[in-house]
Amino acid sequence: MAFCSYSSSINEDGYTLVDNNFIGEFMPQAPANYVKVYLYGLSLCSAPNQDYNTADSASALLSISEDEILAAYEYWQELSLVQIISKNPLEVKYLPVRTHSGSAKIRAKGKYTDFNKQVQDILTGRMIKPIEYNEYYNIIESQHFDPDALVMIIKYCTVLKGENVGYNYILAVAKSFAGENIKSAEAVEKKLLEQEKSTLQIKQVLDALGLKRSADIEERNAYLKWTNTFGFTHPVILEVAKSLKNGGVSKLDALLTKYYEQHLFSTKEIQEYSELRDQMFETAKNVSRNLGLYYQNLENVVETYVSSWFNMGYLPETLELISNYCFRNSLRSLESMDETVSRFFKLGLVSEQAINQYTSEMAQVDKKIKEVLEACELFRNVNSSDRSFYKIWTNSWNFDHDSILLVAKKAVGKTGPIAYMNKILSTLHSENKHSENDIKKYLNSSAVTSSKAPQIIEHEYSKADLEALFDSLDDIEV
Repeated sequence: MAFCSYSSSINEDGYTLVDNNFIGEFMPQAPANYVKVYLYGLSLCSAPNQDYNTADSASALLSISEDEILAAYEYWQELSLVQIISKNPLEVKYLPVRTHSGSAKIRAKGKYTDFNKQVQDILTGRMIKPIEYNEYYNIIESQHFDPDALVMIIKYCTVLKGENVGYNYILAVAKSFAGENIKSAEAVEKKLLEQEKSTLQIKQVLDALGLKRSADIEERNAYLKWTNTFGFTHPVILEVAKSLKNGGVSKLDALLTKYYEQHLFSTKEIQEYSELRDQMFETAKNVSRNLGLYYQNLENVVETYVSSWFNMGYLPETLELISNYCFRNSLRSLESMDETVSRFFKLGLVSEQAINQYTSEMAQVDKKIKEVLEACELFRNVNSSDRSFYKIWTNSWNFDHDSILLVAKKAVGKTGPIAYMNKILSTLHSENKHSENDIKKYLNSSAVTSSKAPQIIEHEYSKADLEALFDSLDDIEV
């Protein structure tokens, strides 16, 4: 039987192939002679039947005793790189190199003897395997952790979880500490003292959440974040916890984070915000219903529209009034309602009373416009164009309603009554004839009575006239 050979899973080649994982992960920490033995034995695997493929030949060539060669292979066997089939005669099978994410690195002999003893004395419930020790060594070396600090964390974890605590949990706690740059024994001790002081308070929070158990390390860290980083007092945290019906610590953490971001730290501030939030959701539901809409989740409605309307100063009842107004006027989307709210806001109409008064005034104006239309025998509903012209005639050209009615009656039978009225009223305005007598004289004059048919004529409008005539949508009353 050959001294060294490949396992069946390693392909034979005409040269010695050294796995990069061996070079990068295993070789740097291994004793020099152990590396020699491994590489020479690897080369012999390509010649399993040769006379020189023996342990004594390897000993002579490498100037290493057979006992040391055996020790070397025991070392590599511990790392799962070889399998010792027989010790006398020595027979070794090389195995595929598999990375262990650094967990199998070999350290100087005796480097962690004290650490190992302390950890085993703590974890008396089980025997610690080499792979677990290697994981501890890795975090010590990769995170520059003080070994004594890690011992303190392991002891703390046994207090929380018992002597059979899994090493993955211990590693998670250690990495959490490292993430906060708590790596020295002094810093870990300080952190653990803080957590111990808050044990009773954390238990009260868990009880408020309906969790009848002890807090784990993540929950303890969360509590320290709420108090030390965010600045919440214990009574505030407890009140927020009591307000939650479900969701546990993660929901509480999300809520406190939100309050922190919005600078809400007292119970009163949080309560007022919560009440306002409830109002927003109730308003979102009512407004959507009034518009004929349904949303399973109203969060987006609140964030996009309702919160903005509340910030403008609109109350829930006012927004419901506007939503009813929008529905009656076929503005049945949240976008349309948002535009309507913005128009009211620009007009300074925020309260329900102000909006009602405004709409009442607009209704009165529409009633007058309706009279004008009927005076010139136009029997239809008032539209936005009618409102724009009436606004020009009254506000810009300063004609009173009765004067406008006189002109409207003169427009009866004309092909374009409104165009005819614009022509007559613009002429009267340009000649500064605004009194009822002046208007009657002009309407009875030959300039008017002799005209055969109404025409739409060009007119030089002033800048104010044009601005009124082509008013923006925001300024046209609806």
